[in-house]
Amino acid sequence: MKRKLLLSCLLVCINLVLLNAQDNTRNLTLYHQYKPAEIKMTNGKVVKTAFANVFLKNASLLFKRGDATMEATMSTISTVDIGKHHFINIDNMLACEVGIVGVNKLYCVTLLDLDSYKAMLRNDVNITNLSIGDQLSYTTIDLTPTEGIALPLIRQYYYLLDGKIVRAHERELVRRLPKEKKRIYKTVISMDSFSWVDAESLLKLLEAISE
Repeated sequence: MKRKLLLSCLLVCINLVLLNAQDNTRNLTLYHQYKPAEIKMTNGKVVKTAFANVFLKNASLLFKRGDATMEATMSTISTVDIGKHHFINIDNMLACEVGIVGVNKLYCVTLLDLDSYKAMLRNDVNITNLSIGDQLSYTTIDLTPTEGIALPLIRQYYYLLDGKIVRAHERELVRRLPKEKKRIYKTVISMDSFSWVDAESLLKLLEAISE
């Protein structure tokens, strides 16, 4: 148990810098600068790019081709590694691995608040459909700077629980858990410090229901 807790805490320290450092952003991408990435396709092929990022509008993969910014077709992507961060494709969104407890994991999808995004940036992003054969499919994107505009972020959390992806939500989890784990589950979520939008709380819950 101590080893599991230590591993989870270590991963939280690494990833919360990225995922919880701010509640709003002036960028349309997760990273300020594009970074090298390794992309595993659904057909098993591995593609590498020197300049990758995550589009906060829909948590899709962006990459550079010359001076152009491309948005990959997410249905063709399985996993992405950008720097030290590992992402998996959940509902065509890149979800970052936040912590591990045994075989179970916690993931986070970071997105712009779409209502605010549409209100403030309507007509600022132009997309043109393109394709590059049997490798990455993508669209070109013109990312307009958002100087002076603080865009709110929302985070959606997911568990990989016993091999299945489950939204970290009260109704979803209570239906999935076996009877013998529901008591500890209810105990954890009833704590005053618990929050469904806090990575530390969700990792503690994952540790409890993974016993």
